[in-house]
Amino acid sequence: MRNLLRDPLLNFKPYVAGKPIEEVRRQYNLTGRIAKLASNENPLGTSPLALKAMHEELETVSLYPDDHAWAYRNKVAKMYGVTMDNVFAGGGSVEILELVGLAFLTPNDNVVTSDRTFAAYHLAAAKMGAKCKLAEMTDGGYRYDLKALAAQIDSQTKVVFLANPTNPTGTWFTRDEFDELMAKIPQDVLVVYDSAYEEYCTASDMPDPMSHFRKGRRLLYLRTLSKVYGLAGVRIGYGVGPTDIIHGLMTCRFSFNTSRIAQAGAIAALDDEEFVARSREHNAKELDFLRAGLAKLPVTVPPSRTNFLLVDTAKKADWLFAELQKRGVIVRPMGGYGMPQAIRVSTGLREDNEAFLHHLGELLRS
Repeated sequence: MRNLLRDPLLNFKPYVAGKPIEEVRRQYNLTGRIAKLASNENPLGTSPLALKAMHEELETVSLYPDDHAWAYRNKVAKMYGVTMDNVFAGGGSVEILELVGLAFLTPNDNVVTSDRTFAAYHLAAAKMGAKCKLAEMTDGGYRYDLKALAAQIDSQTKVVFLANPTNPTGTWFTRDEFDELMAKIPQDVLVVYDSAYEEYCTASDMPDPMSHFRKGRRLLYLRTLSKVYGLAGVRIGYGVGPTDIIHGLMTCRFSFNTSRIAQAGAIAALDDEEFVARSREHNAKELDFLRAGLAKLPVTVPPSRTNFLLVDTAKKADWLFAELQKRGVIVRPMGGYGMPQAIRVSTGLREDNEAFLHHLGELLRS
């Protein structure tokens, strides 16, 4: 029978998300506490202001959401001093990445990014049959090499995907490095600057992507409320960019792509400075705790300015992943990112971090 699937999708391997607690509990018949440290979620939960707004919005869920997310986009526009036509409301930043591929890529195009960076970038290209050109990381294979990345750009390059700080290694590039890269990127190429972990980043020399947008560059600045604001479960984020790029995304999106609950929660969360500050403080404390514990083990941990650490070991990542799950700890194996002996661990509550260090130590000594 005729295969109706588009050619680029015939051998496509979808994104693999972190294991949910419920699945691990069923798989291993676990009854006690499970430490989910796999998906970079906020262990303190959700912004209280967002929770209150979402509870109130429950009374209206029989009605469709505002399809254009006017109040939410207007709030974001005011935050950045732009117009609403410069703001796109998306289901987290991942939906926006997918729409970039759908709106702008053809099989004749290529995208440029780094290896060992967020998988959604090359998946967005692959779905459209576009080529993905990867620059190898530097500093032991953990950090973007922006000079190598610039060298990959050619006349067929339509999009450059950048994550800063990057997932899954947690490393970052500086303002000067980014400015130097932007000077080498042709004016007609779209630069997607994905800043999902910006609220956690404490580096003082981070780039200002909006300065390039204001100079007229085709730059799409992506943010998500899944991380520090604790809204991963309702899927909400935004992109700020030129009107022609936002129009392309609006053309390709599904109608009602952000729910009433998500919009209400996001609007309230963006005002919750107290929760963000508390989350940052907790993350910094627990990140130091994890680093100190890992320093006693035979592992390599690159610098991170996020809410997670990459842990490179001498053991197979898939084995560690499975064995830790049996002990009630969920992490992410990094084999799919070309690091077959590395796992990624998010900062959790202290008891979860203690459990991770204890069980990882036992497994590495076994």
